[in-house]
Amino acid sequence: MMSPDGKYFWDGQKWVAVASASDAGHRSVFPSWNEIHVTVADQPVAPLPVVVQARPAPAIQYGPPSTDVPLWERAPKSKMSYGMYVAGGLLAVLVLFGLISAWGPLIASYFVAAPEPPRAATPSPTPPPLSVRSDYARADGFFTYQVTPAMSKVWPALQLFNETCVNITSSCQNAAAAALAQVKGVELMIDHAQIPSCIATQVARVRGELTGMDAAITLAVKAFADNKKTELSTAVSRYKTASKTLGADIAAISKAATARCDTQATGP
Repeated sequence: MMSPDGKYFWDGQKWVAVASASDAGHRSVFPSWNEIHVTVADQPVAPLPVVVQARPAPAIQYGPPSTDVPLWERAPKSKMSYGMYVAGGLLAVLVLFGLISAWGPLIASYFVAAPEPPRAATPSPTPPPLSVRSDYARADGFFTYQVTPAMSKVWPALQLFNETCVNITSSCQNAAAAALAQVKGVELMIDHAQIPSCIATQVARVRGELTGMDAAITLAVKAFADNKKTELSTAVSRYKTASKTLGADIAAISKAATARCDTQATGP
């Protein structure tokens, strides 16, 4: 029986060395085995495994390298920089406002069509022949067939002028020209009418108001030639003063005809 290390065997009584220390591996207790020599090739030493550490893949960056400074490293903005921004913004607004004030009307006139020429007032229809020749019939015919149709055309023109003329614009210029033509048409109609004496006072009051309105609107038209907004404001203010009681005074003509004009026929 061989020992686990292969160097001794059991002969039944004791352990006997298989070979001496100097001839270990070549001598045997069996003489016939000693003639056999086996060259044992050196076993190659298995190389130790090489541990290769994988390098981390470089981060891919798209675009130019970032130059942002982290928030915690940025220098705080001073209050003066904000003040400079505010001052710069106010300066830009003032410059823009100045440019608009200086060049606005010229630019608008380039894109807006030229104002229409003043429209001539539509003449009032000729009153029908009187069936009864009386002061009341003449006064009522004047109010019904001349004043009322004429004023029905004047009122819209005056309202448009009053609402539009708050600034030097082409719309205001057109409205002023149209209103002036209508007012002059009513003045012409009154100047050529045969007015009974029973309503002469009321008609004279209306004629005076129309004269004041004529002057005010004429000043408004002149403001465009002078390019003066203050002149336009003065004209609109005078117009409002002159036309303040126009509606009531026109209605007073009809009331005076009923109350004061004689219905008795006169003449042939």
